[in-house]
Amino acid sequence: MLQKVGSELKPALAFLRRGFGVAQISAIRAFAVASGFEIVGELSAAFESGLVPALTLANLTDLLVRIDLNAARAVIVSTPGLFSDLVVERVVGYERLRERGVDLIAADAPDAFAAESDTHPEIRKILAETAQFDAAMTGAAARLTVTASQTRTGRGHRKTYAELAPEATLMAKRLYQASRSSGERITLREISSRLSDAGFLGANEKPFHPEVIRRMLKGHWPRNKTSQ
Repeated sequence: MLQKVGSELKPALAFLRRGFGVAQISAIRAFAVASGFEIVGELSAAFESGLVPALTLANLTDLLVRIDLNAARAVIVSTPGLFSDLVVERVVGYERLRERGVDLIAADAPDAFAAESDTHPEIRKILAETAQFDAAMTGAAARLTVTASQTRTGRGHRKTYAELAPEATLMAKRLYQASRSSGERITLREISSRLSDAGFLGANEKPFHPEVIRRMLKGHWPRNKTSQ
């Protein structure tokens, strides 16, 4: 693990591609040392042949879970092509991570992903239009659900934590889901602590009470978010 030198190091994940040797992790670690990052975890992407891109839905989902688990602020790959063989997938991956405040960086060309995204505005436009459409559909579905609930019960809709704190709820569910997948038990207090470290706090600006975490885990997933 890297030692802190001067200011605090920024946590980052190393994105590795199987079948390309140890040179890639050496390049990533050398870049991290020189650029103020601390490698807090590694994600090895499935790879079978030169025809199979590294960035699959499963890999991207796993990457998002690992980002939440480690409170990572960056993902570092040795070279852009090892993140994905396809330009469109590299741009989508870069933009999706950027939406979460996470940088995607190539050790051999730190500005490569940003430059590639800038040269393909049509992809960014499609992503923006898709997000607007999803938001509109979600809003309409939520309003219909509230109206139906009020009509059926005669009472107002009581918001769930998926509505009140969607990002915190999403991270809590992913942390719990990841712990079950790995067989490592995580407590409600540990989840609350991880949320606090990531900047998610309760209304009183204090870590969420364990009972609140329990309700988050038992409740619905935030809309447009899945348990992939």
